[in-house]
Amino acid sequence: MTISIGNDLVLIQQPRRADLGDYDWFDIEQAGTQVGKSRCRIETDRFTVFSIMIYPEFEGHGYARAVIDHFKREHRLIIADRVRYTARAFWLKVGFVAETIDRYVWRLEDTPPAG
Repeated sequence: MTISIGNDLVLIQQPRRADLGDYDWFDIEQAGTQVGKSRCRIETDRFTVFSIMIYPEFEGHGYARAVIDHFKREHRLIIADRVRYTARAFWLKVGFVAETIDRYVWRLEDTPPAG
């Protein structure tokens, strides 16, 4: 399934496969060029992000933020699990709260109203 998230940026959801750990994989493409990947798990009551990686030559263009913003529009509870030390600032910047040293959480109910 291909999902447009704006400015020629798309997520291509790959079918879940047992041989890939039963994760939901998303390819991240900008104008037809793959710029990264995200490994997640979609469940009824939560959406867990295990990794979001933008390839080094494409970093700094806001692609990861755009992907997370899309996930926030689609889910009420998002968990960033197994967050590396180098990624902690990113998760805080996109509105997540540290639950443990390597687990960050965003809940729709915790989001202040716009305005």
